[in-house]
Amino acid sequence: MKTGSLRARVSLTTLALLAIVLAGVVTAVTLAYRAKLDGDLRSRLAKAGAAVERGGSAGQAKRLLPGLALEGIAIRIKPPAGTGAPATAPAQTGSTIQARGSLLILDEVLPDGTRVIFSASRTSIDHAVTNLLLVELLVAAAALVLATLLVLQGTRTALRPLSAVIETATRIAQGDSKLRLTPSRTDTELGSLAQAFDQMVDALETAVEDARASDAATRRFLADASHELRTPIAALQASAETLLREQPERPERDRLEAAIARDSERLGRLVNDLLGIARLEAHPTRTPVDLATIARPLVEDAHTRAPHATITLSADNDTMVRGDPDALERILRNLIDNALAAIQPTGRIDVHLRGLNGYVQARVADDGPGVPEHQRQRIFERFVRLDPSKPGHGLGLAIARRIAQQHQGDLTYDPTPNGASFTLYLPVEP
Repeated sequence: MKTGSLRARVSLTTLALLAIVLAGVVTAVTLAYRAKLDGDLRSRLAKAGAAVERGGSAGQAKRLLPGLALEGIAIRIKPPAGTGAPATAPAQTGSTIQARGSLLILDEVLPDGTRVIFSASRTSIDHAVTNLLLVELLVAAAALVLATLLVLQGTRTALRPLSAVIETATRIAQGDSKLRLTPSRTDTELGSLAQAFDQMVDALETAVEDARASDAATRRFLADASHELRTPIAALQASAETLLREQPERPERDRLEAAIARDSERLGRLVNDLLGIARLEAHPTRTPVDLATIARPLVEDAHTRAPHATITLSADNDTMVRGDPDALERILRNLIDNALAAIQPTGRIDVHLRGLNGYVQARVADDGPGVPEHQRQRIFERFVRLDPSKPGHGLGLAIARRIAQQHQGDLTYDPTPNGASFTLYLPVEP
C-alpha cells in the first residue's frame, strides 16, 4: 500500500490543474489580443485604401497622408509608367493586404495607373502583446502563489478529521476501546469514513468479547469434562483393583464386573459426547435430507426398546432439508432417547414432522413429568443434568441445539400441561 502524503498529493494535483488552466487562459488572451490588434490595423489599411479608391487620384492620397501618419500608416505614391521616374512592377497589385515580414502592405492602382502603396508596421503590435504577456505572467504567478497558500490551508482544514481518526485509533490501540469518532454527518466522504471506522471498531470489540467468552467457555468445558471423566475412571480403577487384589468370590465378583461394565458404558457415552462436541466446529458436506426417512428407523428402534409404550410417527410430504445426515440423526436420536427415559413403561411418545413457513418442524412430545419451570433455562447448557439418578452427562441437548443452529435452525423446549415437548426447526430444502 502506497503511503505518500495525501495532503501533498491533493495540493500538487490542485496546483498543477490550476497552472494548466492559467497557462490556457494566458495563451488564449494573448492570442485573442494579438488577433484584435492585427485586425484593427488591417481594418485601418482597408479604410485608407477605400478612401483613395473613391477619390480616384493621387491628390486624395496626399490629403490623407497627415492623418494616416498619426495612425502609423505610411503612403508611397508611384506615378504611372512613362510620366515620371520608372516604376518597378509590383509582385502583386490589387486591394489585397499582404504581410511582408513585420509589415502589412496594401497596393492600390488608380484608374490613371498611379499606384498608391500603404504600409503599416506590426512592431507596435508585438510590443503591446509582449507587455500584455508580461502583465499576464505576473498576475498568473501571483495567483498561483496565493492559490498555493489557500490550497495548503484548505487541505490542512479539510483533512483535519483524518488526524482525529489517527488519534482515536491510537488511543483505542492503547486500551480505550470505548472511544468512537461519532461523526455529526455521514453523507460526506470523511463522515462515511468515520462511520465505517466506528462500525469496524464495534465489530472488532464484539469479536474480541466473543473470543473471550469462547475462551472462558472452553476452559469451563475442559474443567467440567475433566471432572466428568474423573468419576467413571476412578470407579473403574477401584473395581479393577478390587478384582485384582482381593479376587472375591461370586456374587461379589459379579457385582464388580457389572460395575466395571456399567462404568465403561458411561465412560464410552461421555467420550462419544465429547467427540460430538469436537465435531461441531467441522463443516461437513451438506446434502438434501428427508427428516422422515431419518426418524422412521429411530421410532422403530424405540418400539423395540419400549414395547409397551405408545410411540407414533406422523409426517407431512414436505420434510426435505439440507444438512449433515449423521448430525441430524444425532438430534432426533437424542430427543427420542430423552423421551424414552422420561416416560413410564406404558407411556406415550409422539413424533410429528411438518413443513411450515419455510421450515421443517420435527416435534417430539412425551407424557413424562416434563421439565420444572425453574430449570427450563438451563436444559440446553453443557453438563446440566436434571435428574442425577438417570444415565447421561448433560451434553445431549447442548450438542443437539448447537447442531441445529449450525444448520441455520434451532431447537426449543415447549412446555405442555402433561409432559415435555421439544421442537427442531430446520430450513426447507430450496
